[in-house]
Amino acid sequence: MRCVESPQTKRLRLIDFYLCFFGKVNRSDLIQHGDIAVATASRSFNAYKERFPNNTVFNESLRAYMRSASFSPAFEHDPEAALRLIAWGQELNSIPVTTYGVSSFATVLDSLSIDIVSQVTRSILNKHCISVLYSSSTSTETRTLTPHSLFKGLGAWHIRAWDSKRRKFLCFRVSRILKAQQTDSSYDKTIKDDTLWNRDVVLSVAPHSKHENRNDLAIDLGMEGQYVRNITTNEALAGYVLNDLHVDCTPNASLPPHAFNLQLMNRHELEHVDSIRALVPGFIQNKDDKA
Repeated sequence: MRCVESPQTKRLRLIDFYLCFFGKVNRSDLIQHGDIAVATASRSFNAYKERFPNNTVFNESLRAYMRSASFSPAFEHDPEAALRLIAWGQELNSIPVTTYGVSSFATVLDSLSIDIVSQVTRSILNKHCISVLYSSSTSTETRTLTPHSLFKGLGAWHIRAWDSKRRKFLCFRVSRILKAQQTDSSYDKTIKDDTLWNRDVVLSVAPHSKHENRNDLAIDLGMEGQYVRNITTNEALAGYVLNDLHVDCTPNASLPPHAFNLQLMNRHELEHVDSIRALVPGFIQNKDDKA
């Protein structure tokens, strides 16, 4: 069983966490993570500055402590926790009790670097471009990206970003970013410019028509009393959603029903969606659509 941290140490760790992944931190950030007074938050910042004087610079206009150029994390941090907080506003907390679960296999398959995740999250939050060395299925090359969002799909964390070289928005797996650094390039593409991200599509799914126990499938899938469920997402994410749900998207429902419990019912309405064609079994893969 691990040693329990004191409340003050937890607050120092939180300050360090914000500086690492957000690039800045103020008193309200500490207050929203716990029931503490303004004076307690101020004491925590004073303690952090005293212990790690080279990690912060105070910005008078923002009334916030900024990450210094010489910043070095004073604590160990979980990059998964940073991504979940920034993507969904979820805070990961653990309690030192006897546990009976197993670790998620996704964390084994998706290796995340604190330095890379820190560059990615700060670029999204502070709206600056990053130059990355990215390893795709076809090549490893340097790209200049303007990321606007985070999401998890196919068991891994991804960013949605404008690729300056290809002149379009694409999805990039975070663990395939081998190097990353901030650039001086202007942040001229935003989420509002991402047409596919802002265009909704409806995915109509049902228990697989060739499964011998469709009623049981409906119960397992929380669809008791109904045989079709409509899922709304955007065009950029549609392929990830269908893949993660193991939906058979073939024209004749030809995939094994025990492996693909769901079947896509409105395939004819979605044949124009690039992310489905690129990622989902049953659609022809278009290599030009891959990041």
